[in-house]
Amino acid sequence: MFEITALPARQGDAIWIRWGKASNPHQLIIDMGTGGSGKKIRERILGLPQDKRKFDLIVVTHVDEDHIGGLLTCLAEADSITGFETKDVWFNGFEHLGGKSIVTELNLEPLGPVQGEKLSQWLRAQAWNKAFAGAPVQRVPGEVPQTVTLHDGLKLSVLGPTPERLEALIDTWKDDVKTAIEKGRLDEAMVSPGLEVQGSNDPPDLDNIDDLNDLATKSDKKDEAKANGTSIALLLEYKDRKIILAGDAYSDDLIDGIHAVSPNERLHLDVLKLPHHGSKNNVHIDLIESVECDRWLISSDGTRFRHPDAEAIARILAFCTVATPLLCFNVPSKYNGWWDNPEWFDQFDYDVEYGTVDDGLTIDLSS
Repeated sequence: MFEITALPARQGDAIWIRWGKASNPHQLIIDMGTGGSGKKIRERILGLPQDKRKFDLIVVTHVDEDHIGGLLTCLAEADSITGFETKDVWFNGFEHLGGKSIVTELNLEPLGPVQGEKLSQWLRAQAWNKAFAGAPVQRVPGEVPQTVTLHDGLKLSVLGPTPERLEALIDTWKDDVKTAIEKGRLDEAMVSPGLEVQGSNDPPDLDNIDDLNDLATKSDKKDEAKANGTSIALLLEYKDRKIILAGDAYSDDLIDGIHAVSPNERLHLDVLKLPHHGSKNNVHIDLIESVECDRWLISSDGTRFRHPDAEAIARILAFCTVATPLLCFNVPSKYNGWWDNPEWFDQFDYDVEYGTVDDGLTIDLSS
């Protein structure tokens, strides 16, 4: 089996992957969404038999609250779960921003944004970036991407972040901690830096293919949020299936990573989890044209930023080379509901699939 489940995570990501024998699958989780969604994921883990609570890997892509917050409420700040075990946790802490390996002595005081610091305290008692000998999870430009192989040949290739993106977060990380300490809020979530402008509250007016192309080719501002630039972006390969889980990565960085693993042709994918929940600032035409992809997965309920942006979806429909691409939404929302339009299905040749508010969306890639 090979299943990817995009769990309900409010405006964030929570991706649960199972593979191997259906009777006893291996599993990993990439992000756990917000604090509230982390509590619900904890309930899911507790609902498993004790001998099924083992994970090969947990990845925290970056320090934004809608990616890291759930891990705190699920594990780091909660009581231990009987039978829970993870072989490794990938997360770039403050030490990693400067390219250093983690020192695991528990008496060292970690430094980082409020939630990153809390997670770091918990991680010092765990296997932390073990696959990289404690060093950063990163892709060095000009070098072959680092790869890690898990059970039954599941291969993970690191498409990002780059050392430059990690280093760029250092000052912000320090400032967040200083502010939290001065205000006595070290136990409260800080607002992530670089909040973007909210998307439109109205559906796009698309009467014909020219309208779609005009929307798709609107000027594409680039994401400048430093935390997003540090996202761990991964290419997963299992049997003959390939998926990219992009976190909130910059579009240009993803393209560079894709070209590093597929320099001479478009990379064929079964699923691409759109960066930054389908933000127009992260989903650019060049990214769409760098891959040949059947399913485009968006994780967001539209909270706060009204994702996905209509421009991002229009770019998929206008520039995707696959016939009848499938837009996959983890939960239904007002903003992704615009695209559940039978007239547009015929006119623009695409289809949609929605998960549920309780269980999200599972994509079965089993052979």
